[in-house]
Amino acid sequence: MVNFDWETVYRSSMYAFRRASGKWFRFTLTGEAGALPDDVASPVKEFGSLTIITAWNPMSKERPLSVNEDANAELRNRLEASAFTFDESYGCSLPGVTPGWREDGFVIYGLSRAEAVEWGVSVRQRSLVFADAEEIGLLFCTDGRFVPCGVEQPDA
Repeated sequence: MVNFDWETVYRSSMYAFRRASGKWFRFTLTGEAGALPDDVASPVKEFGSLTIITAWNPMSKERPLSVNEDANAELRNRLEASAFTFDESYGCSLPGVTPGWREDGFVIYGLSRAEAVEWGVSVRQRSLVFADAEEIGLLFCTDGRFVPCGVEQPDA
């Protein structure tokens, strides 16, 4: 069995969420921990946190597109039934990485770390992107570990 360094894998990916303006904010978690960029700090200030989550490929096991789309539709239904504000998001490979990949998901606003882990566990995710007023990073659903990261924006 191959043992992956999931922190490195997730830090070498790109993430994006749709802002209130309708424009997308794209970023990586490759930088050193520091101040949140305005596009993250603004919704965090309004809601208290943001969490990027998907129901695709539970525990990083690839599944057919139709299965992933159905899982995300079920997650959307649960989010619509919840009191939380949410919007579209995705995670993907960095440009030039082959094979390229993309997983659609959601950005959920206002979750505590514990709630974010609960949502992640419910869709069997290994890790989420989580930001609060203090920091942004990877929140591992398997053990609740948080890895602070910095945000870098890719060149346009």
